[in-house]
Amino acid sequence: MSHRDLEVDDVFALTSGASPASPLTEEMTIYLATLLNNNNSSTNASKGFLNAPSGSHLGVPAGYSYLFQLAGHDLVFSSMVPRTFDDIGGRSQNLRQEKLALETLFGGGPIVCPHAFDMNHADGTHRLRLGKFRPAGRMSDDRLAPAADLPRSRYSADTPDADGPFTDVLIPDSRNDDNNILAQLTAFFHAVYNTLVAQTATVPLPGTQDPIPPHHRSRVARLATARIYRRILRHDLLPRIMPADVLALFDSNPTLEPLGRSAPETNDLFAYGIARMAHSMVRPEYTLNNGVGPHDLGEVDLRKIINHSSLHEPGMVPTPIDWKIDWDLFFTAPGAPLADNFNWAIRFGPHTADGMTLATAGKPTKPTYPAGTAMRDLVREKWIGLGRVQDLIQAAASALSAQGMAVPFDAATHYDRVATTGMAALEAAVRSGHKPPMSDTDKATITANLPLVTFLALEAQIDGDNGATYGPLGGLILGAAFRPVFADDTPTSMDAQIALALEQAAYGTSPIRDMPTLVAATDIT
Repeated sequence: MSHRDLEVDDVFALTSGASPASPLTEEMTIYLATLLNNNNSSTNASKGFLNAPSGSHLGVPAGYSYLFQLAGHDLVFSSMVPRTFDDIGGRSQNLRQEKLALETLFGGGPIVCPHAFDMNHADGTHRLRLGKFRPAGRMSDDRLAPAADLPRSRYSADTPDADGPFTDVLIPDSRNDDNNILAQLTAFFHAVYNTLVAQTATVPLPGTQDPIPPHHRSRVARLATARIYRRILRHDLLPRIMPADVLALFDSNPTLEPLGRSAPETNDLFAYGIARMAHSMVRPEYTLNNGVGPHDLGEVDLRKIINHSSLHEPGMVPTPIDWKIDWDLFFTAPGAPLADNFNWAIRFGPHTADGMTLATAGKPTKPTYPAGTAMRDLVREKWIGLGRVQDLIQAAASALSAQGMAVPFDAATHYDRVATTGMAALEAAVRSGHKPPMSDTDKATITANLPLVTFLALEAQIDGDNGATYGPLGGLILGAAFRPVFADDTPTSMDAQIALALEQAAYGTSPIRDMPTLVAATDIT
């Protein structure tokens, strides 16, 4: 099969037979994507779409949108593009060997991914590389401290290492350079690891005065970083985005199997349902900082933030100093005083910010498809073949009941109630001139056969406190994917005891459980 053949995205003619085929035609899918594209209320904060605290809800500061994206990259790293499944046969594999252990940062470590590490440290304290910012407005090699950008390089096949744009980011998972905010958050966790690995040169093995062997230092520092990170996911991220009753189910039973699905199927439900639906969290603009020196960016359009990377616009990186993020505008502890221009995430729902529709990353996969993430996400789900949402609801109810657990929805009515109410609201929110013609019969077919990513968005609006959190089915999928964070992290192995000693030496004896505390305690300069 030719390379050209692999570029053809005619998934409606090549849907896999491994799962029941969706009755949604290409025309119906385009209609649904058009509704979603034109329901962009998230671009207007006055309509109440900001996910600020409300009642008992903690609120979702915008930084958690990108922490969640980082965790998604840490959960699933596919071995092939979904659209090639039917073209070349076989099945994609999740290449993550250990979930939520920060493989997305470290890859296989200094031996497997030496390009990600500063290998000059003879004592074995291999730091993750960091890149320096460049002067504001200048396209040159002049660099400024602090070193808080991702490390980048340039390459040209014609004239290697010649003067040119920085086309290559020196990290194991290039997805972490998808946008400038995620890139700087990744660099922040590089700094956390570097803080911990520096301690390995002086902290002795627990119960002894013996030094940590040099060849062992990178591994235990990585473990220490992952322990902090998992704790933050469990105690800071998940309580903000999971329904409280669903979170309680996993707390009471850390080994809970709530979906009746295999591990690979659960990965797909997360990657092509939960993670795609999280696109609705993204704001149309952000305040990155309140000025760096004489430079004040004000609000920065999402399209610029997405395009500002080695992948999309390599001539715009290394990052200019005036783009340096002030994390106090992205993370906050409940009840803490906030700047007037603090960045809240957008509530979960059937909408995406304009930048997700128009940015480079949102170009249509075919000329006939609507631009933006909505159509791309629907097509990805069809590529992967997740099956019927109704079947998943019944499987989840059966799995929980079999384990003696409470089911957080009425399985007999949950799909129909959410789909009917949600689609009626979605239709009503879009002006008639902004949607193509569609017969009532075809609309009924869409309502009865919603893709998972659309159902989860509607469920969050209806059963997630108007999109403050995921709904109950979304919460079960999320908890199943994030199950490692519910495990007891009491150190039992020698490596875990060393990791705890490193954390205490670097950050004190109180375990870090939230991003604001980690941000305040980590020097990234």
